[in-house]
Amino acid sequence: MNEKFINAMRLIKKYDNKETYPTFAYSILENYIPGQVFIEDSNRTALIGTNSGIFVVIGDPMNTSFNRFLVEILERRTKENKRFTLFSPSKTWDLVINEFLEKELRQIQRYSFHFNESKFSRLTKGEIPKEFKVRKIDQKIINNSQDFNEAYLEEYWESVSNFTEKGFGYCISNNVHLASECISIFASTQFAEMDIVTQNSYRGMGLAHNVAEHFILHCMEDDKIPRWDCDVNNIASINLAEKLGFENPIKYSVFVRM
Repeated sequence: MNEKFINAMRLIKKYDNKETYPTFAYSILENYIPGQVFIEDSNRTALIGTNSGIFVVIGDPMNTSFNRFLVEILERRTKENKRFTLFSPSKTWDLVINEFLEKELRQIQRYSFHFNESKFSRLTKGEIPKEFKVRKIDQKIINNSQDFNEAYLEEYWESVSNFTEKGFGYCISNNVHLASECISIFASTQFAEMDIVTQNSYRGMGLAHNVAEHFILHCMEDDKIPRWDCDVNNIASINLAEKLGFENPIKYSVFVRM
């Protein structure tokens, strides 16, 4: 691990008792996926970003020179018509980002849930309808997926091969269709963040709950903490999270380019 990554991880450990950091930050620092780390000379503040344009700020929010650097990154990516999505770990960072980038970014409120393993273990596991079966996601399933296909994996994992080596997921299908899928959008040695999709014609059957259970059980066997994040107004996602043993959501902000 190079020095920038080491210093960025130190910053996370320094602030993580009072701030919320996304899984992709750990994914990059632990070399699960390629990414970028910008850290200024005093090691007070850092910016961690995926190659696809998802970033998070870490450290001292009162570092004016670093905050001007943030503006430069946004301007550069806007000029190149590239994605710029910025995660904020705290309300203080929210204020700073709004001060420096108010006219350029739209603020979205999201929840990050805590996983209660003992609560999940006590829950009655759902039964999959007879005409369906659960399978671990592999190359063949990726080739047939509408949502978690090669384009998706190249955006978040850089390549299909990197995902199949370091990520995982499960699907529920009948003989014809992939009905519901749950995949690690990001992962690290500690965490695996869930992304779930169920096709419209198969909703209301409890399949998302079923496939998520298999994902969580895999996490527990692999000594990873499953992570569930969603927008604060996504009631269906919030309800499903609670049914799976997730609780005590922490609100945080994501800023997206207008």
